[in-house]
Amino acid sequence: MLRPFFALLIALFLVSCGSSQSDPTQPAAKTHHNLVGAWSTAPYGPYPFGPLARDTPVGETPGSITTARFENNQARDQSFRMIINPTISGTQARIRLSNLKGDRPIRFESVSLARVLPQTPILNGASVPLSFAGKPFVVAQPGEEVISDPVVFTLNAQEDLAVSFYIPGESGPMTWHAVSFAPQYISAPGSGDVTQDKTGLSFLDLSIGWFFLTGLDVVNTASPGALVAIGDSITDGAYQVLNQRWPDWLAKRLNDSGQHIGILNQGLNSNTVTEMPKDDPNRGSPAVLRFERDVLQRSGVRGVIIFEGTNDLGGGIKAEPVIAGLEDMARRAKNAGLCVFMATIAPRMDVAFGWFPDGPTVKEPERVKINEWIRQEAKVDGVIDFANVLAMPGLPSVPNPVLFTPDLLHPNAAGFKLMADAIDLEALRSKCNL
Repeated sequence: MLRPFFALLIALFLVSCGSSQSDPTQPAAKTHHNLVGAWSTAPYGPYPFGPLARDTPVGETPGSITTARFENNQARDQSFRMIINPTISGTQARIRLSNLKGDRPIRFESVSLARVLPQTPILNGASVPLSFAGKPFVVAQPGEEVISDPVVFTLNAQEDLAVSFYIPGESGPMTWHAVSFAPQYISAPGSGDVTQDKTGLSFLDLSIGWFFLTGLDVVNTASPGALVAIGDSITDGAYQVLNQRWPDWLAKRLNDSGQHIGILNQGLNSNTVTEMPKDDPNRGSPAVLRFERDVLQRSGVRGVIIFEGTNDLGGGIKAEPVIAGLEDMARRAKNAGLCVFMATIAPRMDVAFGWFPDGPTVKEPERVKINEWIRQEAKVDGVIDFANVLAMPGLPSVPNPVLFTPDLLHPNAAGFKLMADAIDLEALRSKCNL
């Protein structure tokens, strides 16, 4: 029974890797006018593709992030219990499930929402069943995201919730978000529908990836809307567990100030702005390709914070294509009526993820070009200078080691908090009419 918790202790020490086309996915259903995004994650895959991803048990392969057993990398007659942490409160809720990377229809049954004891699969109260167009099940076609009907469910901001669901038969390729940096729970193959297990003892397999689940929307009459943070591993929360990403800290600041503004984290580990010369399924779709789905189609979105580009530079892309991609996303957001804030690219001195040996002489000047364009020329509503926040005082090209993990690429919890604290809440509210 302690297996998933033991596996989590191992997994938490793992190291994370750091055009205007649209992604080939079905459009989301029309947004209910009172619904606001409270939580989200960006889908990709299929499993096991993703940074740190393996399909072997912890202990057998160094770097594994899952004890979950999947036959042929697919679910078979299995139940899932995904743990999420909403950024705003609500009185009604609905969820989103994605078959983005599937090659066949997937049937989701016994979908429910419940409170849980923090970071565990143990339900803390009764589960509430969810329906889809009035039915107790839904079939998601390949490439499709499906949205449940709103249900009465009172929830608090930043309390752990569980979304449970059952997949009968074989799922085929599984859409997921590889690194949640928090425990997620799955039953064994062939275990059937165990979604009503309040004890969590049927969910003995563990992953730190969200499967199929892509969003939670809520009704909150006091909320003016949501902001989307689109980015790479720094936004996704590399290394940091228990909801200490910079968007989590931003949500906490807003809640503490009495502002009911949803924060939707659409970060992807290893993500880029541009299409890289060599296709890498671990990166997910580049930001310019997933922008429609991951930003514009979220519920109640009023604005976006764009913080991308360091992985393009690490892969040898020059400043000009990155600037063109950032400019394209800002234009599309403006055309959709959103406000746009853009963040400067943080300094880095990592060896493992593509910066050295030529970073100081070849890649650093490109980072400086992009940041100067963001500060001086970008047609945006505001600039968030993360580069300045995370640099050594007086040394703008050097990351402050106090604020970074040992890889000198990803900020630590203190760095993430400082990033959130540096965001001007009044500017966000006024520019985005929040």
